[in-house]
Amino acid sequence: MHLSSCENTLFREKNPNHTFNQVIAHIDNSEWKPDALIVTGDISNDGTKITYDRAYKKIKELRLPALCIPGNHDDRKNLIKHLPSEFSDTLLVIKNFILIGLDSTVKSSSEGLLSSDELEKMQYILQENTSKNVIICLHHQPVIIDSDWIDKIGLKNKNDFFKIIKEYDHIRGIFFGHIHQNYFINHNNIRMYGTPSTCRQFMPKEKNFKMDTRPPAYRRIELFEDGTIKSEVVWLDDK
Repeated sequence: MHLSSCENTLFREKNPNHTFNQVIAHIDNSEWKPDALIVTGDISNDGTKITYDRAYKKIKELRLPALCIPGNHDDRKNLIKHLPSEFSDTLLVIKNFILIGLDSTVKSSSEGLLSSDELEKMQYILQENTSKNVIICLHHQPVIIDSDWIDKIGLKNKNDFFKIIKEYDHIRGIFFGHIHQNYFINHNNIRMYGTPSTCRQFMPKEKNFKMDTRPPAYRRIELFEDGTIKSEVVWLDDK
């Protein structure tokens, strides 16, 4: 999203406020009717209160609960402080699925790290909900995506994360932002998804930073009672 306090401020030559509004309108006008919304970070590009107020007001038009977690461009305190009561930054329950939101941000850094508190929170929720299917959401990618420049600023303590993950067999999916591109891998029977941006995209599999020309997008996720996940990316230029 990368919203700025001034609605006309561009993010890499595109207006993120306009593209975000287009994505929300596309969701609202489509025949696909979701039960909830996941925002995997970088709601704001400058961390200001007005950007969160504007974003949450727009999301509320969908009349859905939302899981909103911080990214490296966010101000964590402002993101959480201004969350509407029907939104959460940590936990969302959808039928027999539990969605866990993790804060992987490090102050004044583009890199990601899950603190001991965040890891303990994740493990506690996993232990207390073994009868539920679990989806874990965070901003920074916990896997190598073969783009050297952004792999250097992914989740630093991947091993600590997966050490906990491998202890549980009811984790069905992991969703992350940060990479501004479509990504999927099946990792030990856990489906892992990276999602394009509602604004500008990054070129996949590049050693050095390079912009992609693909349009704004969002991801649709379909959850089934047996724990199966199906997902597709919707590009706004798709017919």
